[in-house]
Amino acid sequence: MTTLPRYRSLAFGVLAATLASCAGSQPSNYFVLSALPTPETPMGSASSNQLAIGVAPVALPAYIDRPQLVTRASANRLDLAEFDRWAEPLQDMFTRTLAENLSALLKTDLVYDLPDRQVPDLDYQVSVEIWRFDRGVDGKTELLARWAIFRGNAAEPLVTRKSLITEDVPAGSGAEAIIAAMSRAVETLSREIAQEIDSIAERTPTAGYDLRLIQKALESKGYDPGPADGHLGPKTREAIRRYQYNLDIQVTGEPSRALQDMLMRTP
Repeated sequence: MTTLPRYRSLAFGVLAATLASCAGSQPSNYFVLSALPTPETPMGSASSNQLAIGVAPVALPAYIDRPQLVTRASANRLDLAEFDRWAEPLQDMFTRTLAENLSALLKTDLVYDLPDRQVPDLDYQVSVEIWRFDRGVDGKTELLARWAIFRGNAAEPLVTRKSLITEDVPAGSGAEAIIAAMSRAVETLSREIAQEIDSIAERTPTAGYDLRLIQKALESKGYDPGPADGHLGPKTREAIRRYQYNLDIQVTGEPSRALQDMLMRTP
């Protein structure tokens, strides 16, 4: 009976020490990659040269696919910053940032993170595999990636490239400067991919169409595609088929730049 106060005092002492430890622990910092500013064009105001682009989930090496910010202490040793963390899974953030950048650079609001159930017929798909994305021993951030561009849902890529991008980080800088440099590296990668897509599209006159414009043109010619909402539903497909059949051209029911141009030319 006489030992109970002593045990109670010990329990209170352990609890007090635990609370003091928690109160004195360092708070975590949470970071995100920054994307390019989105062009000030209203959603849904797509022009006929807008491309529909799908961005597949970026593949990351396991050593950086973690909440903590990773830096290199040497050629064979990594440091994990326990209190400097990504605000969300890096794969999701990298993929979305890349998609936002491509949307801004190519001036299209038809860029989608894949898989997405609401994706229309795509002009191109982008696939990116990251081999390295960290700050090296020399203080520079390095992004090493292999990427490919596919036409629509084709299995074989139109082009495959490898990019090595480095960004300087001022000596003695903290995690925020590292994240800013990593964001610049993602921007540079986005520009390389966007330039390649733009080059391909320029060589491909059938690339890029505005489904809303096609729907409005079909309606003006007496075909009922349903509402001009940019959604490729059964009524729009059927209207395209009837238009193609009446013009004695291949009946596919699929929108395309060639179909759009034909609708614009014919009375």
